[in-house]
This record gives sequence, structure tokens and C-alpha cells, in this order.
Amino acid sequence: MLRSVIFGAAGELGSAIAASLRARGDRIALLDLDAMAPCGRAGDWMGKANLSSDRSVAEALTGARAHLGGIDVVVNAAGIVSRSRIEDLEAQEFARVLDVNLVGAFRVTKAASEMMSAGGAIVHLSSCHGQRGGPGRAAYAASKGGLEAFIRAAATELGPRSITINAVAPGPTGRGMGNRNPARDVFVAAAPMRRAGEGRDVAEAVAFLTGPCAHYITGHVLPLDGGASATSDLSMFAVRS
Repeated sequence: MLRSVIFGAAGELGSAIAASLRARGDRIALLDLDAMAPCGRAGDWMGKANLSSDRSVAEALTGARAHLGGIDVVVNAAGIVSRSRIEDLEAQEFARVLDVNLVGAFRVTKAASEMMSAGGAIVHLSSCHGQRGGPGRAAYAASKGGLEAFIRAAATELGPRSITINAVAPGPTGRGMGNRNPARDVFVAAAPMRRAGEGRDVAEAVAFLTGPCAHYITGHVLPLDGGASATSDLSMFAVRS
């Protein structure tokens, strides 16, 4: 039975991931900046975590470890998005997105890896924008591109300690952050599978990367975009926000 901690557990993807890991028998700790009562189940441990704070992340993981008796899996599904175009984007907003999405991922990785004395698995949620840009995505794309580079570097340090670190990179998924962007319909139409992703698509990929079949997979980013990254049709990224 794995002991799993999920950051961003109150969100749509975090809730789906929690359900998937719970279904395979994991003991679950749910962490979020906001209240999580709707996504919690009997036996789950729930706490608050602010990815912008070293102390908050460390204290949340310490509480989760005390309740679970250890930590085997950490999933970071927390993040924020900016839709400001460069001419409207202020440095403060740009820095805030990087602090939550990129530096926050570092905080989670650092604190979690220090608590995984017997090895474990860390998975972060990236985005299709980590590899491809788009109008109104300067801050968000920078944060996710940085995250993916960080994961590759972190894998070289954590591997000798039997800790894997990977990411999944969804395209438009469920009712989440990308759905209010007019580019969504264009993206879906250009993707070979002709549909948006669902929470369970992300959750099942996370379950695989944190499960027994992925012990030799680390430092990778798995696209979950219906094949969009396999096509040369870049029109999906040309729609104005």
C-alpha cells in the first residue's frame, strides 16, 4: 500500500488523481490552498499548503508524513495561469506565476525528497505550453518550460536515491484552466484524437508513473494531448486569447 500526497487536491485534476490513487489502494493525504471537503473521503488526511512558501510546503508534508507513517508518492497538481499578453504583462504577475508553478515545484521536490528515505516517486503537472507557446501564455509557458528543464536536472540527482521524478503535460483538459481560452476548440480540432482530455486521462498517467511498472522511468515529460504534439499543424497556437 503506497502512501501518497497530492498538492492541488481541490482542483479538478487533483481530485481525479486522488480518486485514481485511492482506487488502487493508496493511503491519501490531500493538500491545497483552499478547502477540500468535497474531494476528501473517509480515511484521507487533509491539510493546507501554499506553494509560495517554503515553510508551508515543508509543514504540510511533515503533517502528511506523520499521518501516513511515511511518504512514497508526491503529486504536484497545483498551479496558476496567466492570460496576459506581453504588452499587458507586468513583471510582478510574471514573477508570481513563476514563483507558484516553477519555484513551487522546486519547493515540493526539495521537501518531499528529503522525506523519502527509502525512495519514491514524484510527479508534477506541466502543460502543452511547456514545449509550445501561444498568445497570452508568456508567463505560463515560461513557468512550465522551466519546470520541465528542472525535472530533467532533478532526475540526475534523485536517481541514485531511488527517487523518480517525471511530469505529465496535458493539453486542454476537463473544465480546467484552459477551457475558457478561444484556442481550445482549435486545439481539439487539430489533435488527431479530436477531443479534449478528461481528468481520468491525467489521473491514469499519474498512477502509471507512480506505480510499480515505472520504477525505471525518470526525468521525462509525458504529453497528454490526444496526439497534438505529434502533428506539425501549429494553427492551434495561433488563435488570439
